[in-house]
Amino acid sequence: MAKVFNCKDFGGVCNWKGRADTREELLRKIAKHGAVKHNMKDMSEAMLAKIAATIRDERKELNNSRK
Repeated sequence: MAKVFNCKDFGGVCNWKGRADTREELLRKIAKHGAVKHNMKDMSEAMLAKIAATIRDERKELNNSRK
């Protein structure tokens, strides 16, 4: 099941959404987005853990949007 991340769910106003087949692939995409758009060049393990906690399964994301 694909994984999804919505940047605004992390507390900002950014509308970027990431999707990948695996959590690891998505974390790489999130890190790249953070570096390019939010000047977050070096993310600490604590920051990555907080970000990882907001990653959702795509199916759950779709179900939540229908409510």
